[in-house]
Amino acid sequence: MTVMTQGAIVSNSETNPPARVRVLIAGGGPVGMAMALLLDRFGISFAVIERAGGVTDHPKARGCDIRSMELFRQWGIEEKIKARGLPPGADVFAVVDTMSGAEFGRTKPELNLGQSPSWRCMVSQDVVEEEIFALLQKSLHGRVWHDTEFLEYEELASGVSATTRSLRTGEQRKWTADYLVGADGAGSLVRRLAGIEMRGPSTLAVMANEYWMADLSALPRINATAAYRIMPKLPGEAIWTVLNTNGKDRWLSAGHVGTERDERAGPRTDWEVVELARRQTGIPELEVKVINRSTWRLSRQVAAEFRAGRVFLIGDAAHRFPPNGGFGMNSGIQDAHNLAWKFKLVFDGAAGPGLLDSYDIERRPIAESNADFSLGNQRRFVQTDVALRSGNRDQIEFWIRDTDNHLHSSGQSLGFGYEQGAVVQDGTVRQPLQSRWYQPSDRPGGRYPHRWLDLARTQSTLDWFDRDFVLVAGPKAQPWLEAARAVAEKTGVSLQTQQLDTVHEHDGLGMGLRGAVLVRPDGHVAWRMPWISADPVAELGSAMNKILSRASAVH
Repeated sequence: MTVMTQGAIVSNSETNPPARVRVLIAGGGPVGMAMALLLDRFGISFAVIERAGGVTDHPKARGCDIRSMELFRQWGIEEKIKARGLPPGADVFAVVDTMSGAEFGRTKPELNLGQSPSWRCMVSQDVVEEEIFALLQKSLHGRVWHDTEFLEYEELASGVSATTRSLRTGEQRKWTADYLVGADGAGSLVRRLAGIEMRGPSTLAVMANEYWMADLSALPRINATAAYRIMPKLPGEAIWTVLNTNGKDRWLSAGHVGTERDERAGPRTDWEVVELARRQTGIPELEVKVINRSTWRLSRQVAAEFRAGRVFLIGDAAHRFPPNGGFGMNSGIQDAHNLAWKFKLVFDGAAGPGLLDSYDIERRPIAESNADFSLGNQRRFVQTDVALRSGNRDQIEFWIRDTDNHLHSSGQSLGFGYEQGAVVQDGTVRQPLQSRWYQPSDRPGGRYPHRWLDLARTQSTLDWFDRDFVLVAGPKAQPWLEAARAVAEKTGVSLQTQQLDTVHEHDGLGMGLRGAVLVRPDGHVAWRMPWISADPVAELGSAMNKILSRASAVH
């Protein structure tokens, strides 16, 4: 039985009681679906509410950083994503008069130093969405509800009550959940309903994307170039960036169209996009098909808080970056990775709800860092534009070289660490983050270093960290292994053990021969002691208790 209210069909709660899940996720882009996939891997029930009728058909974000590719490797989709992206070494910008014409210079690809089992991939967001969605379709714990909009929520003593509406039928549906996750993008309704403000400029520029199809696979070096910067031929002419989405026939032209608003008389017609593509490629008779277009605001904002009661924000709902550097989607995926294991421990009763406070404490500083890095890259683009318009060859070459600091970002991708939160610091001083260079370290808060475990290079130390805490002990640290078994029995928390056969400082391992580190399910070091204490069980047990109760202070 249903009733009509304000033109919508509302299910009768007596015959159709509220659907119940542990976590309700508003927003089914790559970040919302990554959150769902992680919950699924922990056996936690979920529902994803998404307005769109399916995964995106627009490239949107482009480029998966090293840390995201490490997670995709763990989830079993790394090779599928790599197969649909540009080949390794294509992280290059070329400055040209046209894509088929003269090239004035290009950046250098970042050198892979072997600090990860994975490497960045120049691939578009639609590919990532399709591959994660394919995994979610096999889920036993939840599903994605497309063509469904999130309307409102109310926080209860024991959870949240939310309302959604089908865009196909108009039927409203009630949900109850322990927690609500807002992954609903830059204009997040969840964030606004939660009363969380954004801090920072909302509009740095207004940009237009023109997505078009044309076979350019015959052009030289086309498969080794992530983006083309088109030199202006006339005074005042816009400088466009053409992004390579698949190395063959799909291209995204991105250009500035206003400061506070779209200053054009109106969007380009399909014919105008065709003419634009022909000018950019330098091929007057090129056969071009327009796919779609979008207009968006370039912002640098971070939410004042990432949690309000039982509501959490992830991805663009929590932070908006300039796209320069590609840290938006990647940061969001890592937001989800940080939060999922904490939900699991709270639901299992192994940790109190206070553990969830560490999500904001840990992820918000990382968002600020990534926002600043992205904004710096955007400002570099402005300087490059000035150089291109100047026609001064030395000035142009300087800014092309400097753009390597934009594209070479292993340190920004892998070197971030949590100074406070669910970590127990050991008194050592954190080294300054260098965005261009990653320095492996097992210091608490950072990602545990990668090291191959077999000569075939198929097994990495990173493979140890997925669903459980892991104690990694040195070659002569047997007492720590025994302590781990005792602590696991006392706390009821699953605690795996691994022992290294050798320890080298050049691998970033400061734990020593007799030391140990405790690593969280997300692969970040929670605690370290490079020697055997007088009472290993008490020492490790104390560290675990602090982590589970959210040890938020720097010690």
